[in-house]
Amino acid sequence: MASNTPLSSSPTSVSFLAYDTVCEENCHDDVNGKPVYNDNSLSDGPITLSEFIEALPPILRLQRENGRKSLHERMKQDALRGTKDDPVNVLFSRLDLSSMGWEKYALFDSMKKYTRNLIATDDETFTLLLLCWNPNKESPIHDHPCDGCWLRVCQGKVQETRYEINKDTDKMDVTSDEVYEDDAPAFINDSMGYHKVGNPSTSTPAVTLHLYCPPFKECKIWLDPSHASRPSNAFMCNHSEYGVKPTCEMFEVNMI
Repeated sequence: MASNTPLSSSPTSVSFLAYDTVCEENCHDDVNGKPVYNDNSLSDGPITLSEFIEALPPILRLQRENGRKSLHERMKQDALRGTKDDPVNVLFSRLDLSSMGWEKYALFDSMKKYTRNLIATDDETFTLLLLCWNPNKESPIHDHPCDGCWLRVCQGKVQETRYEINKDTDKMDVTSDEVYEDDAPAFINDSMGYHKVGNPSTSTPAVTLHLYCPPFKECKIWLDPSHASRPSNAFMCNHSEYGVKPTCEMFEVNMI
């Protein structure tokens, strides 16, 4: 079944940023106060890309509505994000990478560190991107001005380094450094710190699937971790959209 919400690209999605129906009655709390979703979309088994795109927005809208009820509800919901009890994480983990045909969105560019390739968005609740990493290249350290970022590895491996700001030294201290090689979801939001992601291989390209909820148009990046109080402002742009590369490109990084 196709979604009733037309998919579209973000108004600011003109190029790659080279910084180089779930209802209220279908959700209830369990004995531990955790929300339980009874929708069939959260049953076991792999799902296709179209099924994922259809099932995700109603879940996110319901989470948003519940989060507006009280601070307690918002905090309870935030604590579940990225866990096995998070319905978004469950749905994202069920997305069948082998059948979604991600290869048609995997547009590399040897002149860039990596490319951001838009797969789907409703411009309201989510953006789904495929990132293609050239060997031995990485992103800058950045934040996520949204509810969070979910990541899965489609090909190769990626390294994630997480940071926190040390206000005493004005530096960004490393808190973890991990390499992901399987397709199990990883999750981060700003309450957990900031991160950079890269391809540690010197010869093999890597491909990762990223889910951002809700979409955002800009984020902060740190080009120098020794000056945490001096981030730059990066505007989010895509290298391709729905498997098609735009004819023009632009690049913007504004100092804050």
